[in-house]
Amino acid sequence: MSDATASIPFPALTPAQRLHIEIYGYVIIENLLDPSEVGTITDALYGIEDDFRRTGELPGPSCFNTSTTEEFFRIDNLPHLAPCFFDYVTHPRIVGMAQEIVGGNVRLQQSDAHIRRPLDEIPQTYGFHRTMGPTYHHIEKGLYHFTFIKALTNLTDLGPDDGGTTVIAGTHKIPDEVPREAIIAAAYDDPAMIHQVEAPAGSTLLFFESLMHAAGIIRSGKERPLILSGYLPVMFQAWNHYDPDPDFLTTLSAEHRALLSGEAKFNWQRRARDLAAPTDPA
Repeated sequence: MSDATASIPFPALTPAQRLHIEIYGYVIIENLLDPSEVGTITDALYGIEDDFRRTGELPGPSCFNTSTTEEFFRIDNLPHLAPCFFDYVTHPRIVGMAQEIVGGNVRLQQSDAHIRRPLDEIPQTYGFHRTMGPTYHHIEKGLYHFTFIKALTNLTDLGPDDGGTTVIAGTHKIPDEVPREAIIAAAYDDPAMIHQVEAPAGSTLLFFESLMHAAGIIRSGKERPLILSGYLPVMFQAWNHYDPDPDFLTTLSAEHRALLSGEAKFNWQRRARDLAAPTDPA
């Protein structure tokens, strides 16, 4: 783990990537993590699962399991559990992408790592959902900015049968007045609107939380490990038990402490890019 504060790029997305997420509600950043980083995170995640299966104990304080079934293991609230998890949620390019979409400096809201395994019976439909609609958005310099952005990185190569995250493209701007069931039914009528992630290990799916999304369906027999972080504007409070571990916070730089805790909530620095602006190489 490094607590050295690296420069956060802005803009962090290329113009093409920014336009893609504007239109479809998601964009895939291939190979954001290198093979060494992928391997370290994967080993840490499987180690946590192995220890839990053996002892029934969580890997540390201030964390929890959302699921512990054989088919779906998930550990939540990651930063203090392993240095590689901290490095992921504070990754300068991931934080930079989040700031670009939110429209200002951000805090970590969610962090979790999953291992999904094939089910005995292959589902025929997806569990499409979103935790919030597009109410909390604003337009600046002609571009759509949203309150809650997520960065999900696959830790294995994903082909068409490997269960990559699946989305209904463009639904990030559809208001809550349109029933969820109607959106999903319309998408099934035209499957061209249903997009699934296919990408090499270490690639990151950046998406609006208002986008209808679902875990993919594994048809290949392969396991699917992943890591995810979600970001909000700094003035928002943590929810769903994602408060940072208080003892861990005392070990961090002021910048990283603010990222994890939102303590800079009275100093929101709003930022916006022009679509044509080149990517910051920082």
